[in-house]
Amino acid sequence: MNKGKRLIVTLMSSGMATAMSFVVSFFLTPFITNMLGTEAYGFVTLSKNFVSYAVIISTALDSYATRYIAMEYHKRDFDKANSYVSSAFYGDTVIASIIFAVGVIFVLFMERFLNVSPELLVSVKLLFLLVFVNFFFTTIKTVFNSTAYIKNRLDITGFVRVIGYVVEIILYLVIFKLFPPRVWYVGIVMLVVTAINFLAAIWMFHNMTPELKVERKLFSMDAVKKLVGNGIWNSINSLGVTLNSGLDLLVTNLLLTNLQMGQIAITKTIASIFSSLEAMLCQPFQPLLLKSYSDNNKEQLLDELKMSVNISGFFSALTFAGFFSLGQLFYKLWIPNQDIELLYALTVVTILAYVTEGPVHPLYYIYTLTVKNRVPCIITLLGGVLNVVGMFVLVRYTNMGIYSIVITTTIITTVTSMITNPPYMAHCLKLKWYTFYPMLLINIIGSVIMTVLFSFVAKAIAPSTWVGLIVTACILSIFGLGIYFIFVFSNKERKYIINMIKRKANIKQ
Repeated sequence: MNKGKRLIVTLMSSGMATAMSFVVSFFLTPFITNMLGTEAYGFVTLSKNFVSYAVIISTALDSYATRYIAMEYHKRDFDKANSYVSSAFYGDTVIASIIFAVGVIFVLFMERFLNVSPELLVSVKLLFLLVFVNFFFTTIKTVFNSTAYIKNRLDITGFVRVIGYVVEIILYLVIFKLFPPRVWYVGIVMLVVTAINFLAAIWMFHNMTPELKVERKLFSMDAVKKLVGNGIWNSINSLGVTLNSGLDLLVTNLLLTNLQMGQIAITKTIASIFSSLEAMLCQPFQPLLLKSYSDNNKEQLLDELKMSVNISGFFSALTFAGFFSLGQLFYKLWIPNQDIELLYALTVVTILAYVTEGPVHPLYYIYTLTVKNRVPCIITLLGGVLNVVGMFVLVRYTNMGIYSIVITTTIITTVTSMITNPPYMAHCLKLKWYTFYPMLLINIIGSVIMTVLFSFVAKAIAPSTWVGLIVTACILSIFGLGIYFIFVFSNKERKYIINMIKRKANIKQ
């Protein structure tokens, strides 16, 4: 299969996985909020955020592992590749074990750190414990994921994720039907899904890259130092990202109320769909970018970067414009017992950042390719510190209340996406500082046009049911695709889209 067809298949499988992720959130959110309360849903999201805090540490070792393993593999230097594989695996095992031990201590004394209602305390503790167990296995699995990048078989990974989400839905239906509802069931389901992904990753590792292996004698402190030496800046960047968007629930829990924490968690459910969409659209391009960069083919690299920017920008614009015009109706139909106007306003402010962040997101891989990440990491960290300080100041000294949690994040994300990062990304590839701005600006303009058009069309149709919402969304998607076909996409990108549609039609037939 040529790389064009492989890219289309990968995008399709990743798209299916992202859609299934949305399906899970779609049914799980109203179920938990109705059965257990908005506060309980807040702790489900908060537990996942705590794992993201732990990932900051493992990122130092893992962020460059795939890069070095893949590059040595492509050079046919399997000794070096295996040294990186073994070093990363055993390093991850040690890190995961230490973090798990700390997590257990945190769970035992949770009531001293968080505000938790007495009736939820035991269930929330069990939930957090299971989430930390899940983190352990997810971390030691990381090195096996390198096979998908080496062989450009992220399509398999996407299909495995689809299977995992199907299993997740079935388990939720069975467990919540047979047993009294408890929030910690979510942790059980997460472990089962992780086991499926874990086994699939090991199978791919052994069968598709038999030259690679994990052996204790191949562990090398020099390899660990090299990985951590480069990856430490990604850990700092992850810390900045966490400060910028990962502490909102914790701050809300400590400074506001658990009800408001649950409301923020609901808005983050929608925002997480945007984030998943960005990752889904960017990931299939990464093996191609890695190969082009390894081959020193700068022209092809730029073509692939531009295509990834435009495709990611299109879907970011489509989803933002779609939610802006139909979001209130969506919330009314989805969770009618909640404060719809507040949730809609919070969500729009939150996802506004993705209008600029969406097109830029694929370009962040440049820092991994060029191993030049100190400057952007420092900028991200400074932005994160400003975000946390801004949240505290606005909560304490203004009447903005819950809006304080989302406004600062959106402002800082927009500034870093459009002002600080694009020039340095160009510098890393030894290009003119403004190289990426034309493609970024045209995507933002496309997003504005799409949002205005969608608002007029949605008001004209005025849907009021799920069927009306879905039909209107389909009509708007066609309009949005037309806008990008005319104003944004190049001929090559139009060809990819057309081939994708044709391929999907053939599969249905």
